[in-house]
Amino acid sequence: MAGGGGPAAPARGTRIVLFPLPFQGHISPMLQLTSALHARGLAITVLHTAFNAPDPARHPAFTFVAVPDAIPEAVAATNNGLAELLALNAAMEASGHIRDADEEEPRLACLIFDSTLTAVHKAPAGLGLPTIVLHTSSEACFRMARSYDMLLDKGYLPSTGSAVWHQ
Repeated sequence: MAGGGGPAAPARGTRIVLFPLPFQGHISPMLQLTSALHARGLAITVLHTAFNAPDPARHPAFTFVAVPDAIPEAVAATNNGLAELLALNAAMEASGHIRDADEEEPRLACLIFDSTLTAVHKAPAGLGLPTIVLHTSSEACFRMARSYDMLLDKGYLPSTGSAVWHQ
């Protein structure tokens, strides 16, 4: 807040792009972070999928850009969050949208994306764009994620008996 007044106007030449995972426990913390960054004077662009898209009317100061998610209807109909997540990462074509966002004004400073969107990290690297990864899950989930390498090394993952890995 500048001088005790309302939120600062977006700073000239500084914009942040955020890309939340399209599940409520991920969208809400990302939008809270977005509001805090905007209050500090940063211009905000939110990339989002059509699947569980945020309501732009609730955040009129932000620019929202839809990114095709191409989740197959058969997967979406199952209500299987893991299958939806795997399909979303497999289908994500974010690099073109990040490149387009990089050409907009004001200047793009960095991309903040959800740690579960594994397909997204490749695009900013190709553009030389700094990234910040936001992990919105609990401590227990974080500790479990840190054990993935060990589980892979020991051959426990991927589970060959799981139908999710064979879609």
